[in-house]
Amino acid sequence: MAKKTTKKSSASASKDSNFLGFLYDAHKVHALAYFPYLIGPIVAYFFGNTDKKKAMHHIKYAALMAVGAIILIIVLNSFFAGIVNFGYWGISMYFAFKAYKGEKVQVEILDTIEDKISEKVKK
Repeated sequence: MAKKTTKKSSASASKDSNFLGFLYDAHKVHALAYFPYLIGPIVAYFFGNTDKKKAMHHIKYAALMAVGAIILIIVLNSFFAGIVNFGYWGISMYFAFKAYKGEKVQVEILDTIEDKISEKVKK
């Protein structure tokens, strides 16, 4: 019986050699920023190979939401902490979906907080 040889096609070989290729796609990096609890913003900022200026909007939103959720979960520490956690995951998934589709993610409360933080940092 002859030995069967398998040869990878050039397309799958290039996919295997660069399995982190999604970090070059802006929409995927923007969606990645919303991965919960500061993991997404950190990965999107340090490993995302896209325009950082455009990605910073999503990274800041995700970081603000994560910090707010973590503080509420620590303070509430009961049934309501579970509700906050569930809501945070849901909002994160919704924003990630919108960012992946290329839609603008705009929340006035987060914009206000972001502006106040930027003003204090610049002083």
